[in-house]
Amino acid sequence: LLLVTISYGQRQETKKIQFGVSYTVTNNSIIFNNPFSAYASYRLKKWDKLDISAGFRTFYYNSDRPENFTNKWGFNPNICASHNLKDSKLNIYFSLGYYFDSYVFKPSISGTMQNPNQDVVSNGFTMTPGLKYFLLSNVYFDTNLTLLNAKTKDNLNMTSSSNNTFLNFGLGVAF
Repeated sequence: LLLVTISYGQRQETKKIQFGVSYTVTNNSIIFNNPFSAYASYRLKKWDKLDISAGFRTFYYNSDRPENFTNKWGFNPNICASHNLKDSKLNIYFSLGYYFDSYVFKPSISGTMQNPNQDVVSNGFTMTPGLKYFLLSNVYFDTNLTLLNAKTKDNLNMTSSSNNTFLNFGLGVAF
């Protein structure tokens, strides 16, 4: 609330920092529930209606099967180009980034043998087109589609590749 109050009087052109939270719907929710995410960005350069910013997004995944999988955190540093449409509250953007996460797979006991826990690491590149609609001069609704091309590897050197899609809906504040 303090951030909203402080930034309310600023013009949109002078706002350099944005914070937001969102709920994510994903095409890969077999092991984990749909994640929540939070992000921050800082505007590096502005030309007329075009902005370039650096950002950091984090995802929190709650395990759907906690007896076999730990919860996980995903991280996504990125660079973003955005364009404010003339005389509009609408902002369109596109970002490129790198994604990484890790979690532990805890196999079930089978017979008299118990397999060791396996550390699983995913990483890959992201592309994110999105829209922000400013409800107030400093509060906005954000929706975007994050496309992730990831490789997953465990400590037994088993690897796999996948394409994941994250549809994010959230609110943010700019100041």
